[in-house]
Amino acid sequence: MIVQALDKIKQQTIISSLILMIVGIVMLIIPVQHDGILVEILGYMFLLVGGVMIWDFVGEEKKLSAWIRLTVALLWVVLGLFTLLSGDNILAALSVVFGVFLILDGIHSSVYAWMFAQRSGKKWWWVLLLLCITLVIAGIVIINNPWWHTAHSFVKIIGGVLLYASCVGIVRLILVWPIRSK
Repeated sequence: MIVQALDKIKQQTIISSLILMIVGIVMLIIPVQHDGILVEILGYMFLLVGGVMIWDFVGEEKKLSAWIRLTVALLWVVLGLFTLLSGDNILAALSVVFGVFLILDGIHSSVYAWMFAQRSGKKWWWVLLLLCITLVIAGIVIINNPWWHTAHSFVKIIGGVLLYASCVGIVRLILVWPIRSK
């Protein structure tokens, strides 16, 4: 049972790192005239993520964790609709969304560094912990967003930080698997 849970976490880490890497690269290379299209794509992506999570909810056993995931899915749908309908006010919403995402990812990865990488006997587990702390700091900086005067520089900053977050996810994967029990 625990091996299956760890394999699922490993798959989620690989998928989320690849998605973050692709989104980060796209945000870094997109020309300034296409920022509006990028915002629309993000809105549709939020709707898609929410829709998939709702679809998963329909087929699973209705436990507390399933209801929590449904709530998160509905928040994704609301965020997607807000992103598509808000226009110029979207920078404030996106800074909060990406900032909170980075903070939660940093905290989540810190727990893995502390609990799993250290237990698996990896010598460099503290490097992952430092990288995770920088993710949390980046999330706080993005929420405070000193780049609001130009949307394009804000998109570049978020793209770079997402690319960094994907690299931290890859380092987490390298340092945590395989887990050896002591």
